Amino acid sequence: MRTVFALTFLAFCISDAAAAEKKPSIWAEAVLAQPFDKVPFRPIQPPAWIHETIGSGYTLSVMDGKARAAAAAHGVTLSEMNFVDPFYAYYDSQLLKRRSPYVPLDRIPKEIAEYQKLGVRILGVYPPCLQGEVYETHPSWRRIPTDTTTIPTTDMKKYPHGGMLCLLGPYGDFFVEIMAEILEKHPAVSAFSFDGLHYGGSCYCEHCRKNFKKETGNEIPKLDMNDVAYRKYQHWADRRMEDVVRRLQTRLKGINPEVALVTWSTNAGRFGHFLDIPRNMPARMNLLFDAPDQEFWLDETNRGTTIVPAFANAYIWATTNHRVAFSEPYILSHGNPYGKDSFPAREIEHRMMLALTHGAMPSIAVAQPKHLQDDLYKTMDAVQARKPWLTHKTPEPWAALVMSDNTRNFYGRSAGKVEERYLAAVFGTFRATVEEHLPVAVINDWNLTTADLAEYKVLILPNTACLDDAQAEAIRKFVKDGGGLVASLDTGLFDEYGSPRTGFALGDLFGVEYRGLADSVPAVKGEIDVNFAKAIGPDYWEKRKSVFDFKQDTASFLNQGKMKRYVGAEQVTFKGPAVRVAVTGADAKIVGTMRAKDIAVPIDYPAVVTNTFGKGRVVYAAAGFDAAYYLYPYPYHRLVLKHAIQWAAGDNAAPFAVEAPMCVHATLMRQSKAGERLIVHLFNDSNTTAHHAHPIDDVPLREEVLPIHDIVIRFAPCYKFRKIHLEPGGKELAMEKTAAGIRVVVPRLDVHSLVVGELEAGN
Repeated sequence: MRTVFALTFLAFCISDAAAAEKKPSIWAEAVLAQPFDKVPFRPIQPPAWIHETIGSGYTLSVMDGKARAAAAAHGVTLSEMNFVDPFYAYYDSQLLKRRSPYVPLDRIPKEIAEYQKLGVRILGVYPPCLQGEVYETHPSWRRIPTDTTTIPTTDMKKYPHGGMLCLLGPYGDFFVEIMAEILEKHPAVSAFSFDGLHYGGSCYCEHCRKNFKKETGNEIPKLDMNDVAYRKYQHWADRRMEDVVRRLQTRLKGINPEVALVTWSTNAGRFGHFLDIPRNMPARMNLLFDAPDQEFWLDETNRGTTIVPAFANAYIWATTNHRVAFSEPYILSHGNPYGKDSFPAREIEHRMMLALTHGAMPSIAVAQPKHLQDDLYKTMDAVQARKPWLTHKTPEPWAALVMSDNTRNFYGRSAGKVEERYLAAVFGTFRATVEEHLPVAVINDWNLTTADLAEYKVLILPNTACLDDAQAEAIRKFVKDGGGLVASLDTGLFDEYGSPRTGFALGDLFGVEYRGLADSVPAVKGEIDVNFAKAIGPDYWEKRKSVFDFKQDTASFLNQGKMKRYVGAEQVTFKGPAVRVAVTGADAKIVGTMRAKDIAVPIDYPAVVTNTFGKGRVVYAAAGFDAAYYLYPYPYHRLVLKHAIQWAAGDNAAPFAVEAPMCVHATLMRQSKAGERLIVHLFNDSNTTAHHAHPIDDVPLREEVLPIHDIVIRFAPCYKFRKIHLEPGGKELAMEKTAAGIRVVVPRLDVHSLVVGELEAGN
């Protein structure tokens, strides 16, 4: 088998090099570099059919012909077909000798013919990290998860799937060739999917040890996220994993440029993936998939009743640079135990419409129990009715909210603590912008470049602790040229490896210097905790959380609207993370202060500081109102965030304003497929039984709809429309010209509607 594999791989290298100049590039422009990049990182360019696909309809492989035909009739155009399982190959493979005794050789050709007759593309499935034959015959290819040279063993009779294989070594090449073999033998395959395409966070196999030593001169350190040596190793492993996918795409698209990777990703749809530290795969790897798909759970273990499910869909879309991403809402009542018991059919629509509202295309498991099947088909039909306005879209740029994978991993450092240490700041900010209907696009660390930031007016860095020098310089230029910046807490206080700096990388923009923890006695001016400058321990985050009194400057931009009633000139409670800073910028102003509660001698610290830098405006929050609005919220936290974003934007007003209850999600997208369009998604997230159960185990299981009437949308004066209509249904909305722009009224919102504005040419 090794000889066949080696000759096949050699032939591929020779033929690929000869054909390289003749084929159009499958790669897009390079994105921001990461440590240990050997070549520029270029995202894949998906084939055209991916952009027209609005989700995968899973479970056709276990359906009979009648059910498959029904699925296709309700819009399924892509579904799975198994070619290899953890035990056997289902086809006549030259690389895997153990063929399944349960699957006749003619089954795959018959199923391919049936799928093709129904117009359903084939999504070939292979679980890459579990394959019993390979595990047994290649012991050195096994993943070793702990710092030992002992190769794991298992009882192959009791566990014939074996154990996890290491994709970072020779098995990665073998895996690539298996995919190539499947495609060459079955050219009708349109895409591939893998359940668990990752490296598991750490591997100490002989190949990883040898390669790490060769490329860095070091041994792989023990798993310790507080050790910078280990954090550097993880960056190295990330690059190795990305390279496997890069080689796979090159190999497969060399056979058929139209083939795609439509595969599962580790993202916030399964909240536990966000708690995987060390990470199993870098978020940037999603750019190498033609369309990542995430499992989208709303059970009690995945923060189902919080803002997290909405963020999960915005984030999976963002990890593709707002290209194409899929999200499969799981139809389950609870995740503990997993089941569909008394699952209300109405909830299917809510979950699928929430996904598409925030940019993801909703995949779905089509085979459902009888009491849910017809309602699922109705929802699938409802998605299809919206298809003309779901594809070829991008966010209409105004404000960008950064979700930093490096900060999550290298600053969060602990599965049990990352939600509080970092994610809470992102979720709290996202919650505030959703409730205030601000058009905010989620972006990633790699988007912190001059080119990517240029299209936005405001950049939001919620405790984006890890920034490298290139990112800091791009942000500095963005603000200097007139962009607005809102940042909080430890933003820029750590580098790309999660190692602490002696001060903020963006201190000149913030107009402040870092001085330690906010609830401690002030240090002498200029003094920084020497231990922090060298390294930080796990207790750093715990010590920076306390309870304060917050007081705003009533003459500042904070004190407007509801803030006058909720806060005014009074002191109000703030419970959350905070740091101590000293104002150093000549133009910096303190517009809010905090003081620790219940101390003998009250000391006021800056809580909110404004500054100007070049042509831009900056708001820095030493008090983590963003994290608090998720962890221990008061309504005024939302208002502080809203006013900070709007003030930082300056004269660059938001492209639209929405008058609706806070349960309405309103997202603004542009579609450039058939003329220019602005599309507003309106999603009704009301839940008439929300929060009546024990909060830890509450799950959204909506049984009814509470309609919302007379939602007002005002588009900025810069937009010129031919007409505005409500979809689906095609109802034209009356356009009222006002000084603030075009005003339309949506008479009724049940679960989801689209307001489609047909723009005049050149607008």
